[in-house]
Amino acid sequence: MKLSKPIAEKVTKEMMKIIPYNINLMDEKGVIIGSGDKQRIGSLHKGASKVIAQKSINEIYTEGDGMKPGVNEPIVINGEIIGVIGITGHPDEVRPFSKLVGATAKLLIEQETINKKAQNDRIKRETFYHELSYRKTSYDDEFLQQGKMYGIDLTRKCQAILIKGNLHSKDMKAFFDGFRHFFTIDNSKRVLFITEPSSFKEVVTELLVNKEIEKVAIGEKEEFAAISLEQAANALSVGVKIKPSDKVYFYNDLKLFIHLASDHRDHHSSILSVLESLGNDQELFHTLQVYLEENGDINNTANKLKIHRNTLNYRLEKIGNLTKKNPKVILELFELICSIIWYK
Repeated sequence: MKLSKPIAEKVTKEMMKIIPYNINLMDEKGVIIGSGDKQRIGSLHKGASKVIAQKSINEIYTEGDGMKPGVNEPIVINGEIIGVIGITGHPDEVRPFSKLVGATAKLLIEQETINKKAQNDRIKRETFYHELSYRKTSYDDEFLQQGKMYGIDLTRKCQAILIKGNLHSKDMKAFFDGFRHFFTIDNSKRVLFITEPSSFKEVVTELLVNKEIEKVAIGEKEEFAAISLEQAANALSVGVKIKPSDKVYFYNDLKLFIHLASDHRDHHSSILSVLESLGNDQELFHTLQVYLEENGDINNTANKLKIHRNTLNYRLEKIGNLTKKNPKVILELFELICSIIWYK
């Protein structure tokens, strides 16, 4: 443990509000790092040097040899002197205050140590799950042991569940208080890693009823968690384009379209132009999406859009005229689906 300058300054500032004497706090070398007299900061305190050398309290009753009357007391933690407290004044008057300042300093030092350990533990954990999210090479023994330390068995296949939603809500925080294996990708996306098959259904069920979660995308069980996460990310990217009203997207259900989407866009400029011909007509674009979601069922599509069948047929005909692709012809509809996936 160490007496840091911020703690020394904090103790000095706060304690001098209630103690009518000047306070100096010195580090383990006797250098003043906190003082009511700012001009003395950075200078060597002779009384503190004596305390450190003798490993005992040093009380000065008369001024002389560059030292003022006061009490200089070591701050000892785990048998080690980590600093010295110096209070200027007659020893009989300031001695009780020395104990108070020392207790306060120790408390803050111990709290800082706990906070630093917690921060270091958090950084180590985030580093591990970051690597787990993107590593596509064999896990070595050290990495497997890290996983074991965090309670995740990486000798089993891993399944990634990517969620998008309000990560800062009370419900979400409560959920993640009970689930440790996750990595935050950005402000709205977080990935969960599952290696225990028995917990998969329970986790998904809980996610589905959580109103703060907008979308859930699920990868396959894979040897490398990063591959499953990549699958989930692709499922989310494609799913929101062709099934925007769905909440859950499974990679396995969208595999064909994901592979289509992964091809280079430049090779499909002719298909892209199909969708671009709709221009900024979001009504037609939305109509096409709902039509796909309802598997081409005219009645269901019209009901979901809250329009008459004739209005729907008019819109589909307009899409056909603009794109030269008839949504009611399966192969041409397939081209329209592709154009939605590749659409910028």
